[in-house]
Amino acid sequence: MNTKPIPVIITLAAAFISCVVSILQKVEFAVFVRRLFLVVVIFLFMGTIIKIILDYSFRTLEPQTPLDEAISEIDPTVDDEDEEEEDSSVEPQESEEG
Repeated sequence: MNTKPIPVIITLAAAFISCVVSILQKVEFAVFVRRLFLVVVIFLFMGTIIKIILDYSFRTLEPQTPLDEAISEIDPTVDDEDEEEEDSSVEPQESEEG
């Protein structure tokens, strides 16, 4: 699962809510900026922790695939080349007797 945008989404949502609340309360600009900065830092940290937890849990849920299967999924021609090499190495040997 792609968990890369999770910290950014959480941070932006928290910042938006903080901005709306600060505007409704009609706070001064310095207080507004201080609140926004604290909210962004705190929720970015929390989002990163959530991302790490999700990455770990999804990694343990996915079954481990052997390397041969993973390579064949990426490049299916690898198996064909291996089979051709095996077939060519089993050429009949001519005997010297006759």
